[in-house]
Amino acid sequence: MFPPSYSTAPAHAEMLPRQQVLLDALFTCATACNEFIAYSWNEPNLPSRARSMRLGRDCADLCQLAGVFVARGSEHFRYILRECAELCRACADETTQHPGDFSRRCTDACRMAEDACRTSY
Repeated sequence: MFPPSYSTAPAHAEMLPRQQVLLDALFTCATACNEFIAYSWNEPNLPSRARSMRLGRDCADLCQLAGVFVARGSEHFRYILRECAELCRACADETTQHPGDFSRRCTDACRMAEDACRTSY
């Protein structure tokens, strides 16, 4: 990435416990969404999961981006978290329609990330 001299985080910045909880929720959600997508490719009725997979991909990507914004203390992180909460909700609502552990884990992780985002902006 960037050499330490180009860091965008303030030199005095420390991670607050609340921020760590948010980052953990975002990372867990991104991971669960990616696992759901990988699992879904092997399902026999793949077309029925197409929307869920697209939302899962969007959710994973936005959770990762939101984590970057939060970690570096971006002044615009609240806007990203607001959209991330909405996308996590939509992804959870969609993946809850599918049976299986990967779907359930994705749904649960999305709900936790949604809650973490909503309480952080």
